[in-house]
Amino acid sequence: MSVQISAYISDEVKERFERYSAEHGVKKAYLIERALDYYLSALEEIPAQFFDDKRVEVSSASLKKAIESEESEPTAALRTLMSDD
Repeated sequence: MSVQISAYISDEVKERFERYSAEHGVKKAYLIERALDYYLSALEEIPAQFFDDKRVEVSSASLKKAIESEESEPTAALRTLMSDD
């Protein structure tokens, strides 16, 4: 028995999904079912402590600032945080 589902996905994921389907000749329904099955199997087999469902969204300005700060020397606070002591 088959059941129809509906979900909202980002434009980026939709584009990747459609491109993969077209390039590999895989029907979209099959691709969705296999992806869900694969993901759910992983959730069942891998302990929950190893999954982190949080997402961080970074604006273009924040990304630029992070890249620029990566090129500078670490602060004392960062050194303390990263030390083994």
